[in-house]
Amino acid sequence: MTKFIGRRGSLGVAKEASRGTAVAPAYWIPNAKMSFFDGIESASESQGLGNIADQDSFYVTFKMAQGSVDAELYDTALGYILMGLLGAAPVTTGGSPYTHTFTLSQTNTAQTLTFYWKDPDRNYAFRLGVIDSLKITAAPKGMVEYSFTIKSRKSNDWGTLSPTFTSLGSKFLHQHVQVRLASSIGGLSGASKLNLTNFDMTINRNSMFDETMGTVEPIDILSQQLSVEGTLELKLEDETYRNLMRDNTYDAMEVKFVNGANSILQLQFPRVSFSQWTPDFTLNAISKQKINFKANYDATNGLDIISTAVLTNLKTSY
Repeated sequence: MTKFIGRRGSLGVAKEASRGTAVAPAYWIPNAKMSFFDGIESASESQGLGNIADQDSFYVTFKMAQGSVDAELYDTALGYILMGLLGAAPVTTGGSPYTHTFTLSQTNTAQTLTFYWKDPDRNYAFRLGVIDSLKITAAPKGMVEYSFTIKSRKSNDWGTLSPTFTSLGSKFLHQHVQVRLASSIGGLSGASKLNLTNFDMTINRNSMFDETMGTVEPIDILSQQLSVEGTLELKLEDETYRNLMRDNTYDAMEVKFVNGANSILQLQFPRVSFSQWTPDFTLNAISKQKINFKANYDATNGLDIISTAVLTNLKTSY
């Protein structure tokens, strides 16, 4: 076995054609921190045997893998994450750039992925991978960062993997972030972008291991309810955002990342509510405000909680 630093490890991903059947890696994701690996659940035998010891046997009762990956946001990798998160592969149109339109799947069996881990000692495949959540954060002077959590079956040995990072796509930086609010979806195209000082958004799929007796592994991994929430931070210049909270106002919201015509992510939420408005009156700093937002299903107009999810890049298909 070899001693090595973490940056010598590589994380790969591929779309599964059949749930739980591994497919060779299609893309390698540069990662800043990886804590996704094998785990267990267990039972202990703790009955009294005429001795003060608290346990005499230990049994592994469940095997799986789960954890998180932190990375900087590239447009190509994002397609795989959105596919697992929103539940289905996109419809792709156009050409150079290609437009990948995702539709939020109402199924609880979301599109599964195979994840791979390669380091000097290991070549592992994790089948039946499900994206459990995605968090995107941005702040001035920085790169857009994201963290996604994964659940899968336990790892299996794989043949020698050969990571390649020659087709990463374009990276999103803070200057590429555009967030807009309007009274309706139709008004977003003409709305001014907000002058944000911080932004974060989390999409959570609330997945669960499908556990049954007779096997030590999950027979499936199911996605449950989907939620979208986050925080906007701006300079405190007026009462607009406090009033959004106090008046129980719903707005449409667009979150857009634009790095030229060949690299765009557009997400639209038709009915967003606001809560927990918090001013910051730090003595020697310009006053700021934070407000939390949460996306809602738009029953009146029959629009999904995420009504638009479009990724434009140079990848031909997912």
